[in-house]
Parts: sequence; structure tokens; C-alpha cells
Amino acid sequence: MKFLIQFSGVALGLYLGLYLAPNKPRPAWWRWIAILSVSLTVFLGLAPRTAGNFSDAVLMRRAGMMPKVPVKVQIQHETKTIDAASKYATFQMTDFSEGAPVQATVRCSEILANQLTGVERAILLVERDSTANDGVFIAQECIATNPLLTLPFIPQLQERARNLYFHVPMSWVGMLAYILAMFYGFRYLKTRALHYDIYAAAAAGLGTLFTFLATVTGAIWAKFDWGSFWNWDPRQTSIFILLLMYGAYFALRQAIDNDERRARLSAVYVIFAVIPAVFLIYIMPRILDGLHPGAGNDASAGPILSTKKEELNIIKQVIFSLAFGSFTMIFFWMHSLQVRIQSLVRAKQE
Repeated sequence: MKFLIQFSGVALGLYLGLYLAPNKPRPAWWRWIAILSVSLTVFLGLAPRTAGNFSDAVLMRRAGMMPKVPVKVQIQHETKTIDAASKYATFQMTDFSEGAPVQATVRCSEILANQLTGVERAILLVERDSTANDGVFIAQECIATNPLLTLPFIPQLQERARNLYFHVPMSWVGMLAYILAMFYGFRYLKTRALHYDIYAAAAAGLGTLFTFLATVTGAIWAKFDWGSFWNWDPRQTSIFILLLMYGAYFALRQAIDNDERRARLSAVYVIFAVIPAVFLIYIMPRILDGLHPGAGNDASAGPILSTKKEELNIIKQVIFSLAFGSFTMIFFWMHSLQVRIQSLVRAKQE
């Protein structure tokens, strides 16, 4: 189901992206779909609260990490009791664990208990009561009441998991652009039509742009997870080499004045560049030990390929699917604009 959801977003993005030739303007309905899908991706990736379950709070306490965890709960008001001496209220609450929800005892201040009056569902900031042996949790704060949508809480990443909804699709679009540049390189060598050189150069340029954005978002994520923006992890090293490769491609194009010679050499370059690009992005970081998820010493295959329970959350996969589709459409839109601009520039020069 996970891969079906993700593939649907990729397939829709590719279908709409390839719906028209690169030199054709996108119709109004197409542009509105792209704008709305990107807007929805940004909203779903940033706006909803993250919420976990009681097991996450136990795990974070045992790991010595942040003891307070946002937990989405169903409040059973009929179980409410108040200790007259301590002024603490006690509820029985059920979390929203996938599979079998867990019921636990939750203590909170009388003030917080009053805030929860009439509230059926809430996201509470709770921590495991280390002094109790019967699984008691202490609620410190009410983050949201009756939330319509919540994002899954990932213990290792917490709020930083939002970065994945942008970093991973940008990486995908970068590789898609390089493959498209290779295709147009083949088309140029076969037909010798200069407009295919424009298509290939525009795709390679946008691929480098999205790869750079993936590098930046990855560096921000690395700062908070690994302690510094750059660690020369195999994944970071491979993407740095990839940027140098395509930087050399544009240097080559600038060094040649003759259009046909530039197009021929550029086509050969982008065709052969895809082979090391695939190795650098998909193979090398997975066979070498590193810090990035999916490295050779990591039991997880990463957020896209992993089949672990926390990676199968349906909401998370829907957002990923939407992000893949919307970023793919934005790439094709930008590619069409770049192609038409460069075609006008070349026509004016002639």
C-alpha cells in the first residue's frame, strides 16, 4: 500500500508533466493544479501538529531524550477524579496508536483539567511518570483540542521530520531532470535538431537547481541531527561530486561558441553523466557506512523504502505522494518556461 500511494503521486506528476511538449505553454487548468498541489504540500507539511502515542513517551524517557512528547488522546471524562490534597486530576485516556490503541492513566493540574472540559480529543504534552510503576503519565500542557489532522511523531526526528517532505522530493526531481537531459541528448544526436539541445540544457540546469536545494535542506537537517551542516557523509560527498559534474557540464557549454559543436559535445556529456549520477545517488551511499538513513550500516532502508511501522503511516505517505507529484509538475512547468525563453533568445540571435 505504501509504494502504491507514493507511485500514484509520481505517476500523476509525470503524466501531467509530459502532457504537453516542452515548448508548449501550460494551460490555465494545468497551472492551477500545480499551484494548488504545491500549496497543499506546504500546508500539510508545515501546518498540522505532530502527535505520537504513549509508547513514544516511554521510549523517549528510556532513551534519555526529550521526556515530554505530544500525544494525541481520547479523553474519558467519566473516569475523572481529583485529589483534594494535591489538586491533581486523574483521567483514563486512550491514545491513537495504529493497530491496538493503548489506555493509560494521565495526571494533570486542576487548571489543565478545567481546560479539557468538554474536549473529546486533544494533543497533550505528556511525560512518563518515573516514580510510578503502573504506567502513569503526567500531562504538562494542552497543545491542541479536537485536532482534525496530525502528523506522525518520529522519535528520532520529532519536528525535524517535516524537512523530509521537501528534501526527498527535491532529490527525486533532481535525478528525474538529469535522466530527462540524457533523453534529449539522445534525441539531439539522432536528429541533430538544435531545439533538443535547448531541452537538454534546460533539464540539466533545473536538475542542478533541485539537487542544490536538496543539498541545502539536507544540510539543515544534518545540523540538528548530526551536529553540523556538513560531515562529509557518503551521501553528502556523493551529491557534492554530482554538483561538480554538472557544474563542469555548464562550463563546457560556455567554452564553446559553435552551436552545433556545443550541442554535440553537451549531448555526449549528459548521456554519460547519468551513469555515475545513478551510482553516486542510489548505490554508493547504500554500500558505505554513514550517518544518512539507508547507509550500509543502517538497518533502515530510509523513509521511502523502509517497511518499518513508523514509516507506514498513511498520512505521511499521502503527503509524500502529493509532494512527489507537485514538485514533479513544478519542474516540468519551470522546464517549459526555460525552454521557451531560450528558444526566443536563440531566435533573436539568429
